[in-house]
Amino acid sequence: RYDLFGYEVSTATGPFIDQIKKCQYYDDAGEVIVQMNLANCPPDLQTYNALLERILSCKSKRSNPVQGECKFTAMMDVLEEMDARAGVKPNAESWSYVLKELVQSGDFRMGWICVAGMKSLGITPDQALVEANEANANKAKAAGTDFPAYLKKAAPESFDTKAWGM
Repeated sequence: RYDLFGYEVSTATGPFIDQIKKCQYYDDAGEVIVQMNLANCPPDLQTYNALLERILSCKSKRSNPVQGECKFTAMMDVLEEMDARAGVKPNAESWSYVLKELVQSGDFRMGWICVAGMKSLGITPDQALVEANEANANKAKAAGTDFPAYLKKAAPESFDTKAWGM
């Protein structure tokens, strides 16, 4: 296989995947993708899934956490790069990492959207994750934190968080 300039493209992603799996911070894992591109070894689905797993598993983006860092945003950036830049379609494993992060972070609203998006792609989300997301929603509702206070005051009494059909 050759690139646009006639250079041979390497498919030896294994060593890069091993590097990604050893990263303590997910910015470092992302830098491995840059190294792959410089080595003319485009990332494949397994490489991107390894990166998503590192984002999920790493404590932080860097050794000194960055204010406002968001694993969900980093994951969505990876999914966009996969699909739009590399032409690699995210699969069920890819989306499951995203849903796991949403459940861990307690973002049940985005969890609902992720589940609906997975279903629209023909991917059946892990039922345990769907149930954990619902548990997060129920916990927030019981605590009265399912809506921001200003929205609760403005919304009619019959307004439901899932009224839009998710």
